[in-house]
Amino acid sequence: MKEIKARIILLRVPVSKIGLFTALMDGSGRNAIVRTREKKGDHVYLIATPHTYERTLEVLENIKKHLPELEVLGEVESEELDIG
Repeated sequence: MKEIKARIILLRVPVSKIGLFTALMDGSGRNAIVRTREKKGDHVYLIATPHTYERTLEVLENIKKHLPELEVLGEVESEELDIG
């Protein structure tokens, strides 16, 4: 059986908007898991499967219409993911 590797997107979301962002992601069909690195930091990781990755990018574009402060920093390797 082939191992499925997660695809991870790093975002910058104002700390005061992380709760709203998480709710919007969850309400969009839970295409990705939302994780933060530091409790008071503005970096947010989205962990998607290869199967849900493209849909997650579409959801992000829709969320950016309502949360223009959202900044997509790019995809990172799973080895870079440090959520302690």
